[in-house]
Amino acid sequence: MKVFKRTGRDYYYYRTGAGGKNWVCTYETEKKKAEAIAKEHAKAIKGGVTVEDAFKLLVHKLDGLPEKLREAQRIEYGNRLLRVKPEALAISEAWAKWLAMPNKSKHGNPAPNTIKGYAAIWRRFEKWATGKKIGHLHEVTEKQAQDYMTDLWASGISERTYMAHLKQLRAMFRTLRLQAGILLNPFSEVQNMELGTQSREAFTPEQLQTICSKVTGDWRYMVGIGIYTGLRLIDAVHLKWENIGDSIKVVPQKVKRRKNKPGQKREVTIPIHPALALLLAELRRKRRGKAEGYLFPALVREYAKGNAYVPAAFICFLKDECGIETTADIEDGVQRKRRANVLGFHALRHSFVSMCAENKIPMTTIQDIVGHESLAMTQYYAHAEDAAKQTAIKLLPDVFNPPQK
Repeated sequence: MKVFKRTGRDYYYYRTGAGGKNWVCTYETEKKKAEAIAKEHAKAIKGGVTVEDAFKLLVHKLDGLPEKLREAQRIEYGNRLLRVKPEALAISEAWAKWLAMPNKSKHGNPAPNTIKGYAAIWRRFEKWATGKKIGHLHEVTEKQAQDYMTDLWASGISERTYMAHLKQLRAMFRTLRLQAGILLNPFSEVQNMELGTQSREAFTPEQLQTICSKVTGDWRYMVGIGIYTGLRLIDAVHLKWENIGDSIKVVPQKVKRRKNKPGQKREVTIPIHPALALLLAELRRKRRGKAEGYLFPALVREYAKGNAYVPAAFICFLKDECGIETTADIEDGVQRKRRANVLGFHALRHSFVSMCAENKIPMTTIQDIVGHESLAMTQYYAHAEDAAKQTAIKLLPDVFNPPQK
């Protein structure tokens, strides 16, 4: 196949098609190299080119493009090759397929209300993808994933909602990768958004005294546990008598749900404050001396109905019985404000930390007692000795039995 130069052009060309109607640029200024390209093209037309030959020809053609266009074309061709798969799953069928899968969540089957939230997340993405003429999961590119999350953020949602959508979309694409022929999860490279820290308050000493004077039933002992251990509500509710000896030893639910690094401590040991010891002895007598099973079986049953019931009951007690305002306007990310609960059972945890700090208890000791996993607190604190924790707990005031003035 002959090559030639067109008037005013530096590159060599060759002709193809009936009567040589099509002129093809080799992007070569040297005649021998141009002839080699033309020869390969002629060979391809006759069906004598291997896949490797075709690939080399494509690479050569791409190398001849201007730099910006060259890089864009390389990425585009690479993505197109990755998306050519025999397996395919229509976006319109993806939700039903995911819902039927037994391994859709690392934490077991999601609760019905959680499923409703996931369904809303998928419906929004499906509507957007349909508008973009994207029919199958494997056709979604990383750029399109970025574009979708940009569109989602522009709708005025909070950072927390943004992250909920991103995590669920990542999870669905990961779970359906085999059924949909997905080689690269398009949402895996979308950057996480830093969550604005939601303000949570501690109870004032006066509020704590009001709570302790008015609380009754199981909540009397729950409040004592919250004040003197800093345990989260879910861990206090699910305490068992076997966790209680000279100290309270428990593996927090939050720790149970995640994989620990080698050597990372799972169990939290909390000395028992004298005031809490009296409360636990009182509870044991009410249970007729039975020291087995859960401390609060009724609350465990309520919690099993849904994790909102028990926290809501305590908030109602704070408002109705104690006259404590539990909500405030908070910044929900950078986009909006919202009304939210800032005082609830979790505030007892903050009160515990505050009382520890006020009594000059070292941060390393507080860290080890409350078992923080937050990245906001350093994970390199040395573990406090049990003796140091015992001394620290004894320094805390007896809120249930304040000294008479």
